[in-house]
Amino acid sequence: MTDTFGRFAANPIGPLLAARDGGLTLATTGATAPTSHARSDFSLDAGTVGVEFAVWGDDAVTALVGFATGPAALNKALGADLASIGWDLAAGRLLQAGGAIATGLPVVVHGDIVGLQVVFSNPRQLRLYLNGVQIHLRELQLSGPLFFAASLGASKAGGLYLAVNAGQWGPRSEAAASGWRLPTPALSPTASTHLADVDWLSAPGDSPANARYEGLVSDGVSLIQELAFWPWGGDPVSQAAAAECVVTDADGLLDALAGTGASGRSVQILLAAESGMRADAVPAFRCAIEQIEINDDGTKTLHLRDAHDYLDETINRGVFLPNVPSLAWKPQPVVIGAVASIPAMGGNSDATSMFVADSRVYMDAVMDRGDLMEAGTYSAAPDGQQLLLKSPPVMPVVVDASSVGAAMMPARLEQAVGDVMARLGKEAWSASDCVLIDQATGYMGIGYYAGAAITGRAVLNAILPSYGAGSYQDASGVLRFVRVTAPETHIGEFAFDLSEADLAVDLIMVPDEAPNLTRRMAYRPNGQALGASDMVTDVVDVPQARRDELSGLYRGQVYGAGPLHAHYQRAEAADPVISLFWHAADAQVEIDRILSLYRVERYFYQLAVRGDQDLAPLPGQIGRLTYSRYGLEDGKPVLVRRVERNPATGDVVLTVWG
Repeated sequence: MTDTFGRFAANPIGPLLAARDGGLTLATTGATAPTSHARSDFSLDAGTVGVEFAVWGDDAVTALVGFATGPAALNKALGADLASIGWDLAAGRLLQAGGAIATGLPVVVHGDIVGLQVVFSNPRQLRLYLNGVQIHLRELQLSGPLFFAASLGASKAGGLYLAVNAGQWGPRSEAAASGWRLPTPALSPTASTHLADVDWLSAPGDSPANARYEGLVSDGVSLIQELAFWPWGGDPVSQAAAAECVVTDADGLLDALAGTGASGRSVQILLAAESGMRADAVPAFRCAIEQIEINDDGTKTLHLRDAHDYLDETINRGVFLPNVPSLAWKPQPVVIGAVASIPAMGGNSDATSMFVADSRVYMDAVMDRGDLMEAGTYSAAPDGQQLLLKSPPVMPVVVDASSVGAAMMPARLEQAVGDVMARLGKEAWSASDCVLIDQATGYMGIGYYAGAAITGRAVLNAILPSYGAGSYQDASGVLRFVRVTAPETHIGEFAFDLSEADLAVDLIMVPDEAPNLTRRMAYRPNGQALGASDMVTDVVDVPQARRDELSGLYRGQVYGAGPLHAHYQRAEAADPVISLFWHAADAQVEIDRILSLYRVERYFYQLAVRGDQDLAPLPGQIGRLTYSRYGLEDGKPVLVRRVERNPATGDVVLTVWG
């Protein structure tokens, strides 16, 4: 469920104050001293909560931020009476009841981020933060529900602005990490719905004890696991896992759930012996409800999606504040690993302060109109997100930078995926899988750039193809990663060994057309390709070879010269696939590996097995398939691309590649 963050209320509000941008910012409507206050649109009175503010404008920082109770008069400044408390940012004082209760606090200037956190304990505690560092702790002498609040003074309308962090930028302190969120009702264990394919009651000593499972599930549950991306053909699938089952519900047990919009509710599917314990059940799948479809009065169909729908959330750590109108509320750019030609965006009137990324980067080269700027003419801001110039640039300015380290250090697969998952605040992914791929390839790594809002799923779909890899969800809900390799090179035991006698229906063979296959692989893509008019005319400072690098979608490409099967001759003239590698050597090894896979013609095989509850291969695993046709007579190693299985009936449909 999406969090609802507090904003400034448009009404009620103190005189000469206005909540703007949907309550994200506060400004004055005319010249005024800070003699009134605005407050949040809802109050809180439990837990640990906090709020974060940024201030900017032409006027001095004449602002107070703090908390107010419901009875606090809006026509009074914060801290003017006992009903509110206010932090005077410019004076470094904390005010209540008309006087200072703390002095000597650091002075806040334009561009600083201030945070306030309340712990609703006994007694209540107040913590103040400046740019992520706690600067004050004291007991809070306010009772009852609290609103966050602010007072502003300015010499004119809009002379000073205050923005509240309602999730539009990453938290700079524990205050914003706690957040001013509208409480959501927690689901108690008793609110869970327990279903099974037979009526079942857990034992008194089980966990949970005496839980009744209604035997409403008809014919088990159909589970689907699939590699989320096939690097040389087709688009990425939107869901790498799914499930579906039909429920017999003549008594309407699920009517309320179907009618209240259960989408997103977590579902765990377990396999247990009918005479066994719930605690001994084996995980079969973890997913979330997509939809409960009512077929008729007697049956419903549960459509379930994978447990990683959070991947469809954006990973940008923040948006630009409206102090620069051209950037107002736009998502801040994402940089992961080593990226060429990142566009720098002016953050002030003369562009001597330029924004590069939403988190720290290590700048290696800075170019103004394609011409390398000399050392000493620029520097990185302390936060590593901005570029500071000694004099205004001609524009456009682009930067070669890395989020990992100096000297254009690319991100290994583990680092890149870890960055994405950290931005989403999730941990249900297999770092060990990524480490194994890093070790198997030996690649230095990649770089990824997004200048607009981007989802976690889109980033993974951009990163993984460089490694010839895909992802899938395992039975416990963990996001796993596997590389597509030639099945015939497999060493070790097979995950399965199936023959014609095991199949319920005829095997279906489909040629792998590999429509995206090419002999060329580009590397080091430019974050922004410069046009001819974007570069200086001096061919000495920017020679033609350099112009070609800067004006293309990528800095370079490699060519794979290995033999290809005649079926894939279209690859000879195909456009290059654009990888995210920084080093040409990585791209060369990978394109040579891909071409080696297609020295022979490849095929997909679809096969069905009935009544085998032990057959549960995973995407990426290697098995052996024997059949009387299609060259499979002597058995052929195959790689699993897609698995559809029903654990209750043992029905399995596999799509394999070999």
